[in-house]
Amino acid sequence: MSQNQYKLPPQNVEAEHSLLGSLMIDKNAIVKVVDFLKARDFYKRNHQDIYSAILTLFERREPIDLLSVSSLLKERGQFESTGGSTYLSELVNSVPTASHVTNYAKIVQKKRILRDLIESSQEIGSLAYEGSDGEVDNILDFAERKIFSISEHSMSQSFVLVKDSLEETFERIDKLSKFEGSIRGVPTGFHRLDNMLSGFQKSDLVILAARPSLGKSSLAFNAVLNAAINQKASVGIFSLEMSRDQVVDRFISSIANIDLWRLRTGQLSESGDDNDFQRIQRALSILSETKIYVDDSATSDILQMRAMARRLQADKGLDLLVVDYLQLMDSGRNNYESMVQQMSQISRSLKGLAKELNIPVLALSQLSRAVEQRTPQIPRLSDLRESGCLAGDTLIHLSDTGELVAIKDLVGHTDVPIYSMNEDYRVVASKMSKIFPTGKKMIYRLKTRSGKKIKASANHPFWKVSGWTRLDELKVGDHIATPKRLDIKSSENNMTKADIFWDEIVSIEPLSVEEVYDATVPGLHNFVANGIIVENSIEQDADVVLFIHREDKYRPESSRKNIADIIIAKHRNGPVGKVELFFDEKTASFKNMETHYEDQE
Repeated sequence: MSQNQYKLPPQNVEAEHSLLGSLMIDKNAIVKVVDFLKARDFYKRNHQDIYSAILTLFERREPIDLLSVSSLLKERGQFESTGGSTYLSELVNSVPTASHVTNYAKIVQKKRILRDLIESSQEIGSLAYEGSDGEVDNILDFAERKIFSISEHSMSQSFVLVKDSLEETFERIDKLSKFEGSIRGVPTGFHRLDNMLSGFQKSDLVILAARPSLGKSSLAFNAVLNAAINQKASVGIFSLEMSRDQVVDRFISSIANIDLWRLRTGQLSESGDDNDFQRIQRALSILSETKIYVDDSATSDILQMRAMARRLQADKGLDLLVVDYLQLMDSGRNNYESMVQQMSQISRSLKGLAKELNIPVLALSQLSRAVEQRTPQIPRLSDLRESGCLAGDTLIHLSDTGELVAIKDLVGHTDVPIYSMNEDYRVVASKMSKIFPTGKKMIYRLKTRSGKKIKASANHPFWKVSGWTRLDELKVGDHIATPKRLDIKSSENNMTKADIFWDEIVSIEPLSVEEVYDATVPGLHNFVANGIIVENSIEQDADVVLFIHREDKYRPESSRKNIADIIIAKHRNGPVGKVELFFDEKTASFKNMETHYEDQE
């Protein structure tokens, strides 16, 4: 046997012959293989075309035999290229019975898997040879995704023909119509919230955000318990803040309705109607029947988390994933220019994971103090962006006309032509996709040696030689990036090689609370404002954004003691609004308002 023959891709043409012959002599044979066998599983192209024709006949509910397959191949202009009547007849005559059709199909599929493994290993090897040390984690992630996609027999496609999903879509709609009002996703257990969200939906990234100590983890864990106990869902939790024991303590406290502090300190009763140990035993019994998986190893690397989630789904199944919380996560890279970009990459990765695993991902996020600097202290979407803001009279330099326009006058505009700094420190024409108000904040005036001035919030980043730096971390004497000149007549919209001038900061002084604004610049994520390079806001990737607001935390005299507003600030596929829940401080858990009123009675 020659050396070249060893290099032939894995294939079994005889099995392909027998498989296609079986499908054409028995009209029921296709039913046994159609759910797992794809046209691409065949090694020979003409066999792929023949099987594709058989699938089409099956979808049309037409007979599958030598005559019908030949006729359809002729319609498609593939009759001669597939071998014609002689070849098709040989396929039919190659098997006396279709009883082994499933075995033939599995042989064909396994050979395709081996070919995919070879192709993937070549891609991985090529990346490994060309990659640098800093790309190792990304290459590992790519390798794992490739292998998992093969093992799950998932075929990567850029587009899916609409007609291929119509039958599945109709079945889904028909099912919903028969169960009108039922929850489609993973229920939270909070009726009013579920009515608005219809539960947490597959492939959705859900962000639950609040200031510290307002109950982010409690609300998430209550949703986990409802899903795991009442829906028998499999739930994975990445607990980056609490230990596994602390998480389990919260579960027990919530189920047994025992004061969390007494549980943790061992101050429990052992007798009478208030026997805490009996209630704990019942809670343990309930928890033992659940499929809740907790990782408390402080695995903050997003690449590791994605790998673990994939393995959990493959080994145990996974219906919901919870991450507590975002700010403790690491993107797996250390070359981000700012926290804004790192948080954006993490949320984008979690959204990709939700889509890949086809499950909802609930990610908790801690809001900054900016919420508390305004009245009322109700969270807004802009609080999630982790970026600063500029005063309304900040001038934006338009790249097409050279005009200077106040940022407040650009609100509502899209695709605004502006200037940005690229990776090579060149100032180039780019576009603002969105300009928006972000409420009122305390602002500061920064002045440079050349006379430039800008008013911004304390957390707005400016570009130093070392990277993006918040205003409240800058000091007099630091140098920040400013454009040397802006040339609106250049056909390439580029400046000279010496684009950036490092201007020295001469003063930073507090002013007052003002209306502030921000903008989004896709790609480069920065723009020129008042002749200074400033960073932009990055759009949130979440499908649903929930905020927790408690009035009594800011106004102790409030009559709404322990009542939390769960604000649905963003809902890509449904309504926004708010619902009220009662927070039980003793058990650190949330309850439906009607349940709270019943308990009071």
